[in-house]
Amino acid sequence: MSVETSEYQEHLEIIREVPYFSGLELEAQKLLAYLCVRETFAPGETVFNTGDVDQSAYFILKGQMEAFLDGVETPIQTFKDNDFVGALTLIGDSKRLFTLKATSESVCVRLTKDKFEKAREQYPEISNKFLKAAVNKISNREERFIAKYDIGCEGCKSTIGLTLI
Repeated sequence: MSVETSEYQEHLEIIREVPYFSGLELEAQKLLAYLCVRETFAPGETVFNTGDVDQSAYFILKGQMEAFLDGVETPIQTFKDNDFVGALTLIGDSKRLFTLKATSESVCVRLTKDKFEKAREQYPEISNKFLKAAVNKISNREERFIAKYDIGCEGCKSTIGLTLI
């Protein structure tokens, strides 16, 4: 089996497990897997910066990455093997609000917005599945935030209610 074939097979397995794409018909998943590319980031290498509009989502095959607020040295979140980062950039044109850096050698599978849109044109059901998964992820994240919510925190009040939009 060639390297390309094995990478494609691995991409297909990943696509089938990512909640945004699991449950799609196999042909749609195959197309998404074909459109993905593999990238390696060295320790300390920046994947994207605050303010970038790079329009890519990354599935971390192996390694670790950290997200930082602009100008803050303490990471706000750590991502590791099997995490999918940046999904919403596939459907919108928003700037990155964080900087993402590799903290160890990291191998990722990358899907760009342009390629995702080509797949959606061929398989419109991708949009519905993707949006349902995004809503579910946002709801779950807000539930976790509410569970830790401090009612006495004045600054926290303005950060709750994302699922109300």
